[in-house]
Amino acid sequence: MSGCAISIIVRTLGRAQLPDALESLAAQTRRDFEVVVVDMSGGKNAAVLERFAPRLPSLRVLAIPRCARPKALNLGIAAASAPVIGILDDDNLYDPAQLEILLAGLESTNASYVYTGVRDVTYTTSGAWIATRETGRPFAFDDLLDSNFIHATGSAFRKSLWERAGGYDERLDVLEDWDFLIRAAQAGTIEFLGVVAGESRKFTGIVGASTFNLEVVRVCRCYARIHWKHRRLYLSRRPRFRKLARRGWRFIRLFTDHLRYGARSR
Repeated sequence: MSGCAISIIVRTLGRAQLPDALESLAAQTRRDFEVVVVDMSGGKNAAVLERFAPRLPSLRVLAIPRCARPKALNLGIAAASAPVIGILDDDNLYDPAQLEILLAGLESTNASYVYTGVRDVTYTTSGAWIATRETGRPFAFDDLLDSNFIHATGSAFRKSLWERAGGYDERLDVLEDWDFLIRAAQAGTIEFLGVVAGESRKFTGIVGASTFNLEVVRVCRCYARIHWKHRRLYLSRRPRFRKLARRGWRFIRLFTDHLRYGARSR
């Protein structure tokens, strides 16, 4: 789409919630956007995408074999034509004014990356609502090193920032957004917009727990890898970070604490 202001990347494996995500995009009050669907469903999404194509300003489909989350995201961003990127995975939702809020925030702050709080909603595996809580707090780099409190659903960033930061790390099975944010904060500026917009949905039946929290081995491995990758940052900052970076076994302890208490701070 020529002249679009923002490209929204939608990664999908063909989950049942994809129509909900596309419906939230079709309802946007701002219309100068494109949707880049990174479709790893093997053709399962064809009917849904065909149905929504006339209702979206521009829909582009990148059909690829199933791959790791960060690789799918990098491919989608590389294919995007707009200078600004948003991410909406197929189980999450945008509010109708989401793009207006994010684009206005980028313009008013002149930041490289902006984010809102979101409604963090837990459902049962069958889709029955369990709980809703609102997230969102001002940006602080030390807090980000501790854990990721920024949701992609409430975020937009300049494509040039993605290029400067080196994209998403394709060696990470999960937590790739946290690692990217640590690097993005050093390559540009991150600003909190002070509002709540969008819905981050979890279909686990456990309040505050995403599917990642249930994949202990993968998450623990990636959690440790991120701390090792950024060990110089941890060594140079607060005492508890220095201890963490020096003692590998404490990665496991911190991960356990993250599972136990992280839902209250994300």
